[in-house]
Amino acid sequence: MSYNQFRAFQYLNQTQLQNFVSACQKIIIPAGQRIVQQNSQGNQIFFVLEGNVRVFLDTPTGEKDLSTITAPTVLGEISFFSGEPNSANVMALTQVRALTIPFDVLRQRLHTGDAASSIVMLNMAAAIAQRASAMTRKVSELYSTQPDDKLSELQNASKNLFGEWSFL
Repeated sequence: MSYNQFRAFQYLNQTQLQNFVSACQKIIIPAGQRIVQQNSQGNQIFFVLEGNVRVFLDTPTGEKDLSTITAPTVLGEISFFSGEPNSANVMALTQVRALTIPFDVLRQRLHTGDAASSIVMLNMAAAIAQRASAMTRKVSELYSTQPDDKLSELQNASKNLFGEWSFL
């Protein structure tokens, strides 16, 4: 895949794209290697250009699959924005080709007013907002289908999730 086709790089001109990519490290991750570790502190963003990854949780009853994602995708962005530990595990199902940029490098670029980094951040924020919107729709759907005993649990989770979002 070409960098121009990657949604995170949307709206970058050629010079900005080259500038941003030059700040990243190009890596190949072999199939079976863990890319992100649940509950560990993230320190870099992965722009997955090629390959498939498995997103899963470690739970008291074993591993629970959340999703299988085919490139292009971004990993580690939630930890970058939130400062919280990684919320899930990610493992390469196939060989993965990616760009990585350390959080501190990206923050420094943002602090110095780098336009390319700002555009990439805006693109990632838009993707996160779309996922939050999809989650809101799913919560709404679950409200209409859950038994009463599960409804209060769902309401509490929703309140915790969306409590700071005044627009909901």
